[in-house]
This record gives sequence, C-alpha cells and structure tokens, in this order.
Amino acid sequence: MKKICLCVLILLFASVCLAQEQKMTPEQQQAMIQQQMNAMTPMFGQMMRVMMTATFDVLSQPESAEKLASFTRNYYDALIKKGFSKDEALKIAMPVGMPSMPMMQK
Repeated sequence: MKKICLCVLILLFASVCLAQEQKMTPEQQQAMIQQQMNAMTPMFGQMMRVMMTATFDVLSQPESAEKLASFTRNYYDALIKKGFSKDEALKIAMPVGMPSMPMMQK
C-alpha cells in the first residue's frame, strides 16, 4: 500500500513539474491533474478495499475485542480517578467506542 501511495505522489509531482516546464496555464495544469486523478481513481478504490479488509480482519479477532474492553475500562477508571463521578465517566467513555487516529474520525 505504501508503494501505491508513493506512486500516486510521484505521478502528481511529475505532472505539476511537467506542467510548469511546458508553461501551461493554471487551467491547463488543473485539467491535467484532474485527468490523472481520474485515471488513479480505480487504484484509490483498491487501496481502500485493502485497508478496510485488513481493518476488519484485525477487529474480528477475539483478542482485539479484549483489548478494546481493556482500553474502555481503563479509560473509565482513569476518568473516575481524575474526579469525574461514575455517571459522568460512563457518559464520557460510552461514545468513544473504537479509538482511532484523528484523521480517521468523522
């Protein structure tokens, strides 16, 4: 997957360099980039399928659920230790669900 991302970045960089070298107008540069992005759309779809499959494979393992339960309990307990009431801690911990990287959140 890293190879695919690297290829995408190289292609985009090369297209911008080529456009600047050929003294294209901004509109022509944008059209060239859009054409290349459209050509790469199937590759992006494949990358997403691979990432989602890997994520579901990990999440479907029993040890993943155990780790999530441990995280949730530890988070709840830490909130109480910091002075939140049990009810407040529960209200805070419940919507957290699966921790994720900030870029993966809504």
